[in-house]
Amino acid sequence: MNTVTGREIAAMLNPRLAVLVTCCAPDGTPNVLTVAWHTPLSHYPPMVGIAIAPTRYSHPLIAGEGTFVLNIVGQSLLAAVKICGTYSGLNDNKFEIGDLHTRPAELIRPPVLADALGVLECKVVEAVETGDHTFFVGQVLLAQARQDSFAHSWKTSGTDPVLLCLQKDQYGTFME
Repeated sequence: MNTVTGREIAAMLNPRLAVLVTCCAPDGTPNVLTVAWHTPLSHYPPMVGIAIAPTRYSHPLIAGEGTFVLNIVGQSLLAAVKICGTYSGLNDNKFEIGDLHTRPAELIRPPVLADALGVLECKVVEAVETGDHTFFVGQVLLAQARQDSFAHSWKTSGTDPVLLCLQKDQYGTFME
């Protein structure tokens, strides 16, 4: 076996879903970023975690506002996933560039992506510094999924919905 270090360690754990996380600046301006480092943490109460580098524009937004929406998207948003993982909300409006449409969330300020297959509205209950990332633990306040996309598991027949994955900074889709 070869020794694996740094980014290659994370690559060994791929592919995984690439999700779009929405958050807000203190003035309410929304931002969106691509996140591949996320995980369920608890069934009861429902909790998920996302890892964000402090160097990213979204990090202080999530830390300061204390909320985020984890948007699970399908192949129709593949281009937006690439854009939101490349551009910075500090300088660019990724909603416009990625042609992303939003609707208000039910319980928190960051918006929900209108074309998402599923959404988790989350309140940050803990932030843990983990080396070069902060792991935000979010309590899921509301979880919703499109009926045509999810019924106890993701449906992957036809052209939509198809889940996205991330493998070493390259995006693709899962197919049956």
